[in-house]
Amino acid sequence: MALLVLPASNAAADVQLDWLELRAFFDEFGKARLDELSGGRRTLEEEQPEDIAEFDVADDAFRSEIETELENRKKSLGAAYPFDMTDDGEEIGFTVPTDSENACFYLLCLIASHISKSPILTTPPAGDILTRFRNRVYQVMGTLAVAGHAGGPAISLGFPRETKESILGALRRAESWGIGLAPKDKPGRHANPQAKDGGIDVIGWPFQDRPPPSAIWFGQLASGHNWLEKPAHLEYRQFINDFFEDIGTGQHNFVTLIPFRVVDDLLWNQASNKHGHVCERCTTPKHALAGISLAKQGMPMDEA
Repeated sequence: MALLVLPASNAAADVQLDWLELRAFFDEFGKARLDELSGGRRTLEEEQPEDIAEFDVADDAFRSEIETELENRKKSLGAAYPFDMTDDGEEIGFTVPTDSENACFYLLCLIASHISKSPILTTPPAGDILTRFRNRVYQVMGTLAVAGHAGGPAISLGFPRETKESILGALRRAESWGIGLAPKDKPGRHANPQAKDGGIDVIGWPFQDRPPPSAIWFGQLASGHNWLEKPAHLEYRQFINDFFEDIGTGQHNFVTLIPFRVVDDLLWNQASNKHGHVCERCTTPKHALAGISLAKQGMPMDEA
């Protein structure tokens, strides 16, 4: 069974480039040719020779849009982007080893974007591997990304926690790492006794020589298409009341990490206003790579 189906001819450039990236990733030689996408247009050219000039103009514009989207990804992600275009603009190449840190985070986001409702990926991950991705792999990447985004330590609260500790146990560890907030001795009287993570997946803050830090980031990790309806601030007030003695300096921020590419400006502005800050596919991988770098330098960090 083919793993990919060609995108619709009128699909946006970001979807066309996703197809090329996946095609290159699956290819034995790590290559994908733009000709594969414009083949349908060439058929039209042969059938309607009077429209050759018009076709050439449309095909040039089609290729230019893909190249622009690739350059945007490359510029935003830097070393975390594992693809490139040849100088002649004919091929997309997968340029780094598949097990490289510089490849893995982007590939996770690319594949996660097409787990459901994909117009191009015919056999997305399913079963146990999908469960593990949602329960563990995305939590690992998200924790590293919040650490990289904040520039310091990060604790992983998303359930199930590998440490098997309670929420308060994890928060006491955060206190010892310099979060500058004092956890309660026991959950607040209005806390849900069945709460698994209190609605907050990750907390990160910039490293300083002593607390309190200049800011604290409360993170939500959303890998599904309903991510827009899951801003971290909806859970924040209850979380603080349930598990902390006070809000400290109150320099608290919110970040939502998603694997998707958001190119629509209206959606982006709506999401930013609703979530506080959104890390999408052009930022999440590079922040996770920065988190790995911090961990290697000895920064205290969950999931590293």
